[in-house]
Amino acid sequence: MLQLLLVDDERSVVETLAETIPWAECGIGAVHEALSGAMALEVLENNAIDVVMTDIRMPGMSGIELITQIQQRWPHIRTILLSGYADFEYAKQAIAQQTFDYLLKPVSDEDLIDSVTRVVGQIKAKWEEAASVQKALYALNENLPLLRSTMLSELLAGKAYAAPALADKLQLLDLPYSVQDEFNLLLVRMEERFADLSAREQALMEYAICNIVSEVMQDDFHIWPTRDAHDYIVILVKRKATASGGGPSDAASSRPLVERHAAQIQTNVHNYLKGAISILVGGRGVFPDQVRDIYDQAVRSMRQKMGHVQGLFVMMPQNAEPANTAVNAVWSLYEPPTLMHLLEAGRFDDVESKIRRIFDELLRADDADVPERLIEAYHVLAGAFAYIIRKNGKQLRAVLPDEAYRHFQSPAYSTAAQLHEWALRTLHRIRDDAEQELLDNHSTIVRSVRSFVDRQLAYDVSLPAIAGHVHLHPVYLSKVYKTETGEALTEYVYRLRMEKAAFYLRTTASKVFEIAELVGYNNTAYFIRVFKKYYDVTPQEYRDSLHQPQG
Repeated sequence: MLQLLLVDDERSVVETLAETIPWAECGIGAVHEALSGAMALEVLENNAIDVVMTDIRMPGMSGIELITQIQQRWPHIRTILLSGYADFEYAKQAIAQQTFDYLLKPVSDEDLIDSVTRVVGQIKAKWEEAASVQKALYALNENLPLLRSTMLSELLAGKAYAAPALADKLQLLDLPYSVQDEFNLLLVRMEERFADLSAREQALMEYAICNIVSEVMQDDFHIWPTRDAHDYIVILVKRKATASGGGPSDAASSRPLVERHAAQIQTNVHNYLKGAISILVGGRGVFPDQVRDIYDQAVRSMRQKMGHVQGLFVMMPQNAEPANTAVNAVWSLYEPPTLMHLLEAGRFDDVESKIRRIFDELLRADDADVPERLIEAYHVLAGAFAYIIRKNGKQLRAVLPDEAYRHFQSPAYSTAAQLHEWALRTLHRIRDDAEQELLDNHSTIVRSVRSFVDRQLAYDVSLPAIAGHVHLHPVYLSKVYKTETGEALTEYVYRLRMEKAAFYLRTTASKVFEIAELVGYNNTAYFIRVFKKYYDVTPQEYRDSLHQPQG
């Protein structure tokens, strides 16, 4: 939904338009108000306005001067001029400033709605064009290295793709890999002076190293680099088709060539970048199933064989196996997105699905109830649960029932099934607490809004003023209020004004213009107009009807 700014020096005009026009039906999600050109510029500075509807004749800055500044500073904003002067000179100036429309006061609701609907359609058409395939492909090509790096990072972390999705993404990113392709892996650690560089300088050096890798290997291999969480440069390499035109060589026969190239890379980095790197030539594997395993073996070898010694060149066995398959980790615990990330995002359904996957993996294993595996699962789950509760500013005891809390003090489980049941119960309690807190927060917002509107009804109760009072963005406030009450905030303000006006007409002898001011209308004619629109009678007719004898 788009955002619209109404500008007029008469408060009653902008508030009437804000309250009585069905903006949502026109495609407008939030309506801002300004009583002068200077106020309008301030609103424009602080909000993503799409459409400005302004009066022409205002004290100080005129509407023409305002839209001139808008065109200079925010050329994407569409403008509509309102004027009570049927003067062609104004129309010519409006056209010169590329104003979308020019409406004469008093403008009918139908004409105004038609104009806004058309300008919203024009804006949406513009954004649809901006999101065209050609521009999307251009953006894709601009960001291709980053997107490729991100995908490899996901594979290293164990992300699984369905076969069709994997094929589509590889094709989209122009990566020459297919299921069951063989690959080798290089692990590069930047050392000596590289380690002392700033983050920006390290990124530039990483780029330079990858360029050297490409220059050395590009004739024989497809190169796919990324940077991992340990600040290693990880490079997947796949042999290109042989010079004779046959199929690609397998990874085993490519290994000696990979090793020679890796040694050359190390030398070139030393000679041309004046720094040291250690390189580990990892084992070979089958894409994509063994990417994570080969990578994990390489990282473990880097840690165990290289340690803090610098400038090393290490080659792993071609068919390296995990050191002890009997104590493999429960990988689902660590696959992205992690439990902590999902909990932080409030994606509770996804958290529950992940927990079920964790225990599916655990229960499928022959050693599902081995204490070490249960301890591993418990501590990851308990750590994630405790983290999100504490990050939300609460204590575990305040959120969890006694039975669940006791598990944190003294874990009591003997089987994976028992631990699974505890994990789901704890998750459901955290989710219920979060949902209740959200409801409480929204209820507090609604009460605060209504209290403010009731106190300020004779003054400024525009959407920006209310949003400023509760310290929320106007668009978000509108959504919260509509969700909680089923009524748009502007509709509530309008209804309250009319109901209070009727109350004063029934219970006081105040004149119509005095009642208009009491409910926030400085222009009596506008007040009469909106009152009649709401009750089908004028204020005086409404009052007179109260004294007519009942037949």
